[in-house]
Amino acid sequence: MRAAGALAVALIVAVAACEPLTAPTGFVYADRAIAVPVTAAGWRSGSVTVGGSHSCAIRTNGVLYCWGGNNGGQLGVGVARGKCGRFGTPCEAGPRAVATTARFSAVSAGLRHTCGIAEDRALYCWGESFQFQTAVQGMARVPTPTPVLPGLLFIDVGAGMTHSCAVRTNGVVYCWGEGSFGALGRGDTVSSVIPAPVATSQRFIVVRSGRHRSCGIALDGAVWCWGAAWESSDGFFDFFGARLQPHRIDGLPAVRDVSVGITSICAITLDDVPYCWESNAFAQLGTGTLVSTATPSRVATTERLANVTTGIIQTCGTTVEGRALCWGNNSFGQLGVPRPGEVCGPAALECSRQPIGVFGGLRFSTLATGGGNHTCGVTRQTAVLCWGLGSEGQLGDGYTRDRQSLPVAVLAPVP
Repeated sequence: MRAAGALAVALIVAVAACEPLTAPTGFVYADRAIAVPVTAAGWRSGSVTVGGSHSCAIRTNGVLYCWGGNNGGQLGVGVARGKCGRFGTPCEAGPRAVATTARFSAVSAGLRHTCGIAEDRALYCWGESFQFQTAVQGMARVPTPTPVLPGLLFIDVGAGMTHSCAVRTNGVVYCWGEGSFGALGRGDTVSSVIPAPVATSQRFIVVRSGRHRSCGIALDGAVWCWGAAWESSDGFFDFFGARLQPHRIDGLPAVRDVSVGITSICAITLDDVPYCWESNAFAQLGTGTLVSTATPSRVATTERLANVTTGIIQTCGTTVEGRALCWGNNSFGQLGVPRPGEVCGPAALECSRQPIGVFGGLRFSTLATGGGNHTCGVTRQTAVLCWGLGSEGQLGDGYTRDRQSLPVAVLAPVP
């Protein structure tokens, strides 16, 4: 909220554990610059990823760290040292190195599992595996990184809610885990612990996974998706469709970035224009309305975006100048603003119907949100900051809290 002439008062932030933020009636929040400690630097640009209640990022030396909830083993650290939240979930409230000697080039967090690609292009997964999303047979939880398809080389990976996909160096996408709604792209709805190619002759350079579906960017910049699709909308009513094999998304120019959320998908074209489509009951498409659409629609901004990331019912992106923008649901402060001043959906949740600037005046190289209610980003000075729900330590600043509206710096890892 940055109206010209508005009286700037103090900015209240809840810092006590699990203490929700309450805005006094008539209170006007003032944006202010956030000072980031020098010790917070040292993270690799573009490496941060956000799961349901955990986060991970790669240091500039290739060491992978994770923090947050570890009830499924998603941190890859073995046994977590702490307990977080009202239910005492095993957790790490600050970064802890994943239990492996491998150095990583890419990482993707699912709901309660994580997959990463090492610098030698080997693929690893760990965490909850009830639906075989780690590609490990006979284990409900995989506590440390475990090789997937040893001997094959990979260039990208996308961990969804309960399935995973990865791109081999030859451009073929392999998927495994829960197969509901055709999430594995094989022409059926069968779950599988065995990674296998999706049913298409297309070759891909990027793959992203969400809830029961995935999308990939083909060599020509086209977006192909498979699995669940939110197909209709009239007010707040949406329903699933199922596409069992990859299909090309029509009406979308060539893209360089795509993100698959729980109920929506967004992409950035080669000329930096953001498009989103599918469910929009909580303004997660950023079109200025609550109308869902199966057709890719431009986000209501004139800003040129460098990347985009979708979550449950929130979306964020960075401009080419590095400013952070978010839209959709803000119930836990995951948009990076105290109060957007709007409500969305039948439950009248606080939201922003179009992109709104994250408070703090920071410049980011990339942002990430996911299957939870928090957001993290890597600044151009290589620091990681997070905001939103932090009840299981997923903000990484050493605290637990139910709402954090302003970005907080993730702690420097302890050797």
